[in-house]
Amino acid sequence: MKNSSGTKPTQPLSASSNAPQNNYQNHHQVNHQPQHQALKSEYRPFLNIDMDYQVGSNRCQTGKFRRSLTVKMVARFGLISPSLIEVFYGTSRRLALEHLNNLVVEGLLVDVRTPRSVDGRVYVLSFSGARMAEELMGIAIHYRSVSEPSQRINQNTVMHDLMCAFVIMRGLLNTRQEADFSPQWQRFISETEFRRLHPENSTRNIDGLVQEPSGTLAAIEMEHAFKTKKQRQTILKKWANGLESGLYQKVMLFSHNMDILTDIKRLHQQLLTEALSANAARRSSKADTLTQAEVERLQKAIIYRTVYCQELTALFYP
Repeated sequence: MKNSSGTKPTQPLSASSNAPQNNYQNHHQVNHQPQHQALKSEYRPFLNIDMDYQVGSNRCQTGKFRRSLTVKMVARFGLISPSLIEVFYGTSRRLALEHLNNLVVEGLLVDVRTPRSVDGRVYVLSFSGARMAEELMGIAIHYRSVSEPSQRINQNTVMHDLMCAFVIMRGLLNTRQEADFSPQWQRFISETEFRRLHPENSTRNIDGLVQEPSGTLAAIEMEHAFKTKKQRQTILKKWANGLESGLYQKVMLFSHNMDILTDIKRLHQQLLTEALSANAARRSSKADTLTQAEVERLQKAIIYRTVYCQELTALFYP
């Protein structure tokens, strides 16, 4: 450890634990065979981590599966909240809180009170929890030992970080109907993991990277606030660099607010149109100016996803 500074889900949106297992077993076999030939070797340790939610044959076994998955989620996202556990495990808020508090008693998690979470609290790893996560995932956990556990989270990004965790896990545990397990992606790399792999300034710090069933790698961006046209210009250029470098093949934008996505789309259309005009007139030499090839690549790669808008609003802005 560096001391620095799974089976089919119980419908996340329903609490049934008696769903048939065969569908998941077929999916599980496919999960470990990434299809995208250009998959970077540096991604493999993270994409090989099993983050599926397993339902045991009894409550004791299910509890053990939940214990392991919760520790892994906190290790990868940096924090978790009762609201997310309630959705992911298809349980009640009371039982979600009880589950997390049991892990605190066990010495694996630490309860951090913060007004930035709708629950008034989040949970982070303890030193023992970080050790357990290393054993479960087979990767090094960067654990920062501090006198006050609240110092291990960025208070300004608590809401954003929880939204990112929700979107990534919600897509992984996606169900279309009661007995229809249909994940939108199969594996992922969290924001923190991606940033450690690509700390260079020219690379956009995306909010996550997911691998779809086809093998396609998609960057996840959680848009929590409006941005200026200049900010969007810089982001577009960094996405273009990421696409050209093969870090991902498309970019998916999520938000709790439809107006934010609409405004982003408007600014993107303006910027891409202006870039094409500037290239045609050959009158721009700015470093963040997009080439025609970059514009065409971005037009094909950017996807505005509204699928979780209502769920995000209901969960984070009740």
